[in-house]
Amino acid sequence: MIRYLTLASCLALSACAVPIIMPVPMPAPEPEPMQAPQSAKERFATSVAANGCALTSANTDLIMADAVLSREDLARVMTELRAEGRGEIDGQAFRLITGACA
Repeated sequence: MIRYLTLASCLALSACAVPIIMPVPMPAPEPEPMQAPQSAKERFATSVAANGCALTSANTDLIMADAVLSREDLARVMTELRAEGRGEIDGQAFRLITGACA
């Protein structure tokens, strides 16, 4: 009986002697700063600048899809840009004359 008690006590003491490994928490990654959504004019200007600085009948659908604009939005944006002096009608195309297209 003493032998069993000795064995049981040795097992109990050895269980307490095993180190418990706890993972070290990693620092959380920095979140990327959120960009403010661009206005319709800025989306249009960015898309036109990426497509040769001119809106033509050949690239109208591409620019509308890229800038996420409807035909009404496109007309309004072009009118506003022209009134601000940032765009002009050049023959059959609408050209940006400021920013990356200056």
